[in-house]
Amino acid sequence: MAEIKNLKKAANRIKKAIRNNERIILYGDADLDGVASVIILKETLKNLDSEEIAIYFPDREIEGYGITKDGLNSLTKFAPALLIAFDLGIGNFREVKLARKLGLEVVIIDHHEVLDKLPEAEIIVDPKQKGDRYPFKGLATAGIVFKLSEVLLA
Repeated sequence: MAEIKNLKKAANRIKKAIRNNERIILYGDADLDGVASVIILKETLKNLDSEEIAIYFPDREIEGYGITKDGLNSLTKFAPALLIAFDLGIGNFREVKLARKLGLEVVIIDHHEVLDKLPEAEIIVDPKQKGDRYPFKGLATAGIVFKLSEVLLA
């Protein structure tokens, strides 16, 4: 069976961050899928002895949906860092560009529909992106993160 595009690339980048004691920020949507995704990877990172973890969930009523400018500004104290976005980010072009300016390397793990172009994240894992041959396009982000965790723990 085909693998999800960039899944191993994301796993390798996370392993490198752990080896180098880089700060890792888990930035998830505040719905069930986003929260479950963050918890799955948080527990996986704990099993891999990663200590540099910050977690952020934007408040939709105050900040809006997705990666937000307010959220990024509150996380600049962790820069440089690896920011992993869960269940959001695939449409956040300006915010991903801002994150990079602020010293955050961005990995997006999402399941939402992909637009004609992609944000300038370092790595994007989304079964709906062009060129992805993974057969099940209906996988929620938590399912993608579970598969990522399997690769990380193998």
